[in-house]
Amino acid sequence: MPSVIRVNFAGNTNGEPGATTVPATPGGGPAYELKFFNNSASTQTFVCFQSSQSPPSGLVPAWFVMRVGPRTELIFSWQPTYDFVWMESGTLAPGITFTAVELLPATLQASSLVTLTYGSGAFGFIDQRQGRSDSLMITCDGTIPMDTASVGIGMAGSATEVMQAAPNMTFTFTSTARYWMTLTDVVQGEIFDPSKLAVVVPLVFEPNVCALTVTLNPDGTVTVQDGAAA
Repeated sequence: MPSVIRVNFAGNTNGEPGATTVPATPGGGPAYELKFFNNSASTQTFVCFQSSQSPPSGLVPAWFVMRVGPRTELIFSWQPTYDFVWMESGTLAPGITFTAVELLPATLQASSLVTLTYGSGAFGFIDQRQGRSDSLMITCDGTIPMDTASVGIGMAGSATEVMQAAPNMTFTFTSTARYWMTLTDVVQGEIFDPSKLAVVVPLVFEPNVCALTVTLNPDGTVTVQDGAAA
């Protein structure tokens, strides 16, 4: 029997110590589960990330990362609750670890629009309000300094998509999560470019499907099946 690692991502926060975190509203939709079975002979770093582009490109944060030994199963579960996030990142670049300074829960459509501002030497979200029912939007006002901060959205307390903040810019993020997996040596929250990687696999949850099983085969190929296979 393989060894099993279980991780419940509900309530996870990827914020640094002292980060501002507002309690999430209970009930974020159905729970999702992803099982990764490493059926290879070597330890692998399993990475799950989100990107609205297909194939994914540009800079994305590693949403969930776990080292998984040979013949070991990782069972990872979460609820699709959204957050607004920002960080004083400097210029956004590969290798930066995105650790949110502020995590602000967002709900479609009641609180899906927010403004990022800068004053007295500090960034912060203000004026969270009703927005669109199909997207999350962040407006950067005219106070934002160039190449200083990054802003975006997260899920279950960890960043999923981030952009370089700039004055008088508005960023729109789709509310339809598109999941991907890869195998690469990054840490959770690290910014990377998935277009540079050899193995990037889409993880598609069809309607009424809330569980997938991903298997890394001995020959290095990856298979994806609906359901949490035994």
